[in-house]
Amino acid sequence: MKIIPLSEAKANLSRYGKACRDEPIVVTVNGKPAFELVAIEEDEDLIGQLIEHNPRFRELLEARLKEPTISVEEAYRRLDALDEKESATVVRKKPRRS
Repeated sequence: MKIIPLSEAKANLSRYGKACRDEPIVVTVNGKPAFELVAIEEDEDLIGQLIEHNPRFRELLEARLKEPTISVEEAYRRLDALDEKESATVVRKKPRRS
């Protein structure tokens, strides 16, 4: 485990972002541990991490899950209908007479 001050972390974030893959890096603020840089493994569930550590994300996800859903086919049908509507409303300029 490596311990570094916040100023060092800010100045070399890219370096420590890579280094935390090998070992956790504790960042201090005014000499006291404030947070830890830990790499997210490829097989870890990022959505699970967000839900666990971010209440607002969880609330947003729960709200979206309560919304009505449509099938993929219906989504394509609606998109096609929008494309047709937009194509029909395109205003074409008349060519100028010379």
